[in-house]
Amino acid sequence: MSNATITFNKSATVLDPFGGSEAVPGAVITYTLTANVAGSGNLKSVVIGDAIPTSTTYEAGTITLGGSGLTDASDADAGVFNGSAVSVSLGDVP
Repeated sequence: MSNATITFNKSATVLDPFGGSEAVPGAVITYTLTANVAGSGNLKSVVIGDAIPTSTTYEAGTITLGGSGLTDASDADAGVFNGSAVSVSLGDVP
């Protein structure tokens, strides 16, 4: 039996075309999703994901996991972009 729980946190940083941090047209917003696991046991087949916010455009090839780049395609790596959301499969999490 697993007594493990998982919580997710989302943060964003903005870099605008003028070197500032304003969410203006042309700005790049980097979202970070962090999973925090507490308790004991394993969580099976964990997937973390997020919808692309309205009025923004996803930049192809920008999904990362632990600092390593992932592809957008549903293939051998953990990352997927389906046209409206990104997701990353974390697998079983101890």
